[in-house]
This record gives sequence, structure tokens and C-alpha cells, in this order.
Amino acid sequence: MNAQYYLESSDGQSRLPRRLELSELPVTVGRHPDCGLQLNVDRISRLHARFALSNGELCLEDLGSTNGTFVNHQRISRSTPVSAGDVIHLADHEFRLMRDAGAQQATDGSAISADTVVGLSTLPRQFPLQMAALIDLLDNDRVTTYYQDIRTAEGDLFGWELLGRSTHPELSEGPGQLFSLASALNSEVRLSRLLRRQSFAAASRARLTQPLFFNNHPAECEDFDELLAELARLRERYPDLDLVFEVHEAAVTDLSVMARVRKALDRMHIRLAYDDFGAGQARLLELVEVPPDFLKFDISLVRGLDDRESAKYRLLSALNGLISDMGIKTLAEGIETRETAMLCREIGIDFVQGFYFSRPREIGID
Repeated sequence: MNAQYYLESSDGQSRLPRRLELSELPVTVGRHPDCGLQLNVDRISRLHARFALSNGELCLEDLGSTNGTFVNHQRISRSTPVSAGDVIHLADHEFRLMRDAGAQQATDGSAISADTVVGLSTLPRQFPLQMAALIDLLDNDRVTTYYQDIRTAEGDLFGWELLGRSTHPELSEGPGQLFSLASALNSEVRLSRLLRRQSFAAASRARLTQPLFFNNHPAECEDFDELLAELARLRERYPDLDLVFEVHEAAVTDLSVMARVRKALDRMHIRLAYDDFGAGQARLLELVEVPPDFLKFDISLVRGLDDRESAKYRLLSALNGLISDMGIKTLAEGIETRETAMLCREIGIDFVQGFYFSRPREIGID
């Protein structure tokens, strides 16, 4: 080889050397003493993976390991070319593949320093960032479903918002950390689908008959056709659920696409809600051209609403009047005080949601 490859581990992995040489190829990585690169650490298989040259390229192959081999957060099942700068996971141990001892050639033929990788961020200081736990959660459906009351402005129960939670002992219950980890694995869509499927199943078992508001991840809106196909499959499985699909206002960018989405939802007897209205650009044109059944005001418009003389009160009142005149039902979320609830009712907002009325709780546990 013209240049020497090595694996660089992060500072947070104290049981691993900082630098692991790949001086002789092919080389097998694993716990077994006969491995050329022995890593006697948790979750690494006895014969885990192999680095080898193939047609002048360095390739990595998983050897049927229990916890997987990943290149740039994608699990591999066959020999896969790798290059300097790639992020490699052996189970939940992370490395950066690097080169030194020589010069590489840039694409224009000029020489560049072999240990220079342009545009790469440094390794995070703490790994494995619970990646293995997230994989376990996804593979074994280790989630549960919560729901939170949605009430009329007068305080009567109208429906619920479905919320997913982790049951994995190594992960936070809330969705924030889960989707942050899923983003590193390009698994946001998979996680969103898992939470949605589990939510519908739990709601069906509990025989919930009120409207059920459910979310999607913005990554799913990049392929609305696939998202709608997924919803059609779920609707066929759960025909009795009264469903309301929430779309974040930032995803409402193409009127023709949203019109098609609206027609598809109508065919499935699923109502449409625009979520977090006012969080960014309030897209009033979309409200006129593709009106939803419900509009949820963003929490930023509601939080701190405690004075009818305030600019926030006047803004929310004007927006609610405009939207209500279009025949769209409005919902204020994030209500935490009696004063805010009273002002929302005074403004004429149809539905309310927040800790003042109820906290999320697991379906079937009241």
C-alpha cells in the first residue's frame, strides 16, 4: 500500500487504544486470540469483521457478528469499500478510518497530505452514544404509547394526542434523545413508523373512540408517497380509529403535493391538522388553498399568555378569528395555567391541550 491505514478511537472509549494499526492486510478483528487485531471488549464478537484489499480498494466485511458492523452509520452485510474519513462502528464501538505515511493524490492529480481529511469533524468525545441500545429498541420494539388529553375550551374531553416513549433501560423515555440518536443512524423514518404502529395498536386494544392526533417525522415528508402508503396499510388494519394526521407547518411547502396528500387522507377517512402554526413562517396561502380540519397554534404563541392587553393576546386573537372564518377548528397547546386557559377560551379557540388539563400517561394506565 502507498499509505498506512489505521483506526482512530475516541477519547471516551477508555478500554480501547487511541490508534489501531491496520499494517498487514487482510486482518481479522475480534475477541479471539488468533485475530490479527484482537479487541477483547464487550459486544465485539470472537470473529467480528475483516479488513482486506480488493482490486486496490480497502474493504470491510462483517463476519456474522452478533451486534453488527456499520460504515457511516449503515449496517453492512457484504464486503464494503471504505476510505479515509469513514466512520466505522464495530458493535457500539466507534472509529474513524485514517491514513498516514505517504501522500494521496487529489482528484486533480496534485498531492495532499495523507492524514488530512478535508471537511471532517473531529470524533465526539463520548461514545458509543447509546447506539447499540437504539438498535436494540428498533429491532425489538422496545417502546410504549402515551396519550395526552385534548379538550374543548370549556374543559370537556374531545380526544387525545398519541405520544411514543422508550421502554429501553439505557435510553431516555422521551422522543428527543431517541430521534437524535436515530438521526446519526439515518433511522428517523424507521423510528417514527415504529412509534406510530405501536400507538395505533395500543389505541385499538384500549378501544379508544375519540379523535386521535398523531405525528410524523419531517424526514417522512421527503417521500409523501411512501408515507401515504404506510398510512393506508395502517388504516386498513385499524379501520375503527378516528385519526387526525398532524403535519408540521414547515412541511407544507408545495401546494400541489399537499392537495394530493389531502385527497389521499380523505379517501382513508383521516382528518388533517397543521401543527406548530406560527413556529416559523405562517403560511396563510396554504390555509386557503389546502385547508386542514384543525390548526394547532405553536406553543410559542400560547406560553406566557396571561394578559388580554398584551401583543401576544392581540396576535393570537386576530389569527384565530381569521382561521375560524375559514371553517378551520383551532387548538392551543402548551397551556399550563388557569389564566392562559381562560384567555384562550375568551379568544374563541376551539380546543386546548397542556399540563394544566393533563400530563401524558401510558394508554391503559390512568
